Amino acid sequence: MSTTATTTVRHEDEAASKHSETVISLQGHESSNESQQNTATDNSQKKWRRLWNQFLHYLKQYWFLVGLGTVIGLAWAFPQVGKSNGAIEAQYTVKWGAVIVIFLLSGLGLEVKVMLHTILRWRLHLLVQTMNFIFMPFIVYGIVRFFLAVGADLDMSVYQGFMIAFSTSTTVSSNAVMTRNANGNDSAALVNAALGNILGIFVSPALMTVFGDDTNVFTPGTRGTVDYLSVLKTLGLTVLLPLVVGQVIRYFFPRQVKYLAAKLHFSIINSLALLCMVWSVFCDGVASNAFHKMSGVDIVAIIGVDIFMYLLGCSACIAVARVPWPGKSTPDLVRKWRFSRQDAVAIMYCGATKTVSLGIPLINVLYADKDMGIVGVLSLPLLLYHIIQLFIGNFQVPFLKRWIEKTLDEYDQDQSPLASNPEPSSLPMATTRRRTAA
Repeated sequence: MSTTATTTVRHEDEAASKHSETVISLQGHESSNESQQNTATDNSQKKWRRLWNQFLHYLKQYWFLVGLGTVIGLAWAFPQVGKSNGAIEAQYTVKWGAVIVIFLLSGLGLEVKVMLHTILRWRLHLLVQTMNFIFMPFIVYGIVRFFLAVGADLDMSVYQGFMIAFSTSTTVSSNAVMTRNANGNDSAALVNAALGNILGIFVSPALMTVFGDDTNVFTPGTRGTVDYLSVLKTLGLTVLLPLVVGQVIRYFFPRQVKYLAAKLHFSIINSLALLCMVWSVFCDGVASNAFHKMSGVDIVAIIGVDIFMYLLGCSACIAVARVPWPGKSTPDLVRKWRFSRQDAVAIMYCGATKTVSLGIPLINVLYADKDMGIVGVLSLPLLLYHIIQLFIGNFQVPFLKRWIEKTLDEYDQDQSPLASNPEPSSLPMATTRRRTAA
């Protein structure tokens, strides 16, 4: 009896032990599953957080292009708001107000002393303005005449838009920003941005007069009215005067202006004002149904020519600034002409870029007596060129930066005492660094 009871108790203990082991095993398995699920959840969260951070990074870097797409979309959806004589009277609030804000802030942002010091470098400025006002517009004029000669199936407004776009001056600020990011001579870029936009008030209408005489491009009734007195008055009041006022304020109150520029982010306000101009222009085009006559072939042609012209302009500027010479022995004349790589980057960004800030006001003045919708169509090559130069220009920055740093490294090696008085290779690394940096 007792033996049976003992055996029964032993069996019960063994069963309980097995049950306990099974429970512990299941708990461990569940704990392992929970741990794996938590790890998978953490990895998923990290992945989404990393993607979100990348998205914010690119949004911050290319917010202007996102804004450009946004204002164009708003113009298509609500054209009556931003069109001339519309809800906000854009012919005054935007076409005057936004332009004045852009050039006033540009004047406030230019360092007076830097401009006075850099402006004496006439050879650099002459090269930039020659490439921008002569090389670029006359090359695109040749392309337009080629398209006409082969009978390309493009709307005439595309050709006219090309001529207007490449008759404008260099950009107001983005060229200096990209030059600075590439470690180029940003003071030279700033001076040529200001100089180019001042010259553009006079040179751009003159170029439009020259090209406007070609009736193959500007057929009768499509040429803008170049009333020099009206053009100079409008551009003088909206472009030149705010620029000068900004420089005067900067000269007398430099610390206060720098503080406000950092606090209020003048560059962002400048870009927002530019977006307002683009929005108003597209509102005019959509409201008048002007864009409906543009075909897909026209858009592709505009993008193709714009990309070609920007890359050609960059290549030509670098080639002229650096003058490549075959062989190791370079003539003294070529060596004396060559600019530094820092200068060459500034020349490239200023010589190859075109401004919307002056281009759109110029079109508004030249076509003031025409249907306002034509302004949007004629602005399209310039707007797309602006987008292309921002995209490609920012893509070029790291390559140009390495190009310049390579030159600086070579210069440091040439100037180092170690280069002229080589020491034994057994020198300690710390000593070598101190002598190289000396």
